Amino acid sequence: VNSDTLNSISSSLALKLGITFSLLFSGLIWLADLLWMQEPLLLPKPDGLDFWYKWQLLNPDFISRSSAWVLYFGHQIIIWWLIFKAQASKPEYISGLHWFNVAALLVNALFVTLHLVQTHIFYDGLAQDVTEQSAQWSVIVLLVVVLMMENQRRGMFFGKPLDFVTRASQGIRKYHGYYFAWAAIYTFWYHPMV
Repeated sequence: VNSDTLNSISSSLALKLGITFSLLFSGLIWLADLLWMQEPLLLPKPDGLDFWYKWQLLNPDFISRSSAWVLYFGHQIIIWWLIFKAQASKPEYISGLHWFNVAALLVNALFVTLHLVQTHIFYDGLAQDVTEQSAQWSVIVLLVVVLMMENQRRGMFFGKPLDFVTRASQGIRKYHGYYFAWAAIYTFWYHPMV
């Protein structure tokens, strides 16, 4: 596919296609859960634990764990590579999509599909090996970074920007895509797709 073809895909068409894909895929998840997914034997909550993530296999094995980790790392590394290539190419803003936009959409669609298959075969996500708080904090920090980046435009309190936040956010702007991609992909692979 040449870049002229990609540039002819408008952002609004890409958004409509993305929403349509998401709705259809949500239906597929529901249907797969209804028809194929058998209720796995889950790890019971230990006594005295305040934080407990229910959706973990009682008897995980090497394959169930490694399948989630290998697919997570594949997804993460490819998306980070695309962010790097996008930044290195210093693209101009256009009304269509650049090649790396299309590639990121296709990579995400592929790994969403692989996650559905992985869940239905092995069930477990990354939750067996990392704490629940790590997934929660990845999103909390992402939201704090968004607040910092929007400080100059929207203000932090009552529409008033904080100068020290503005200075700090300048360094964050260049690399926030890597963190946002990590937080989203890590949290996505933390959970089984049920």
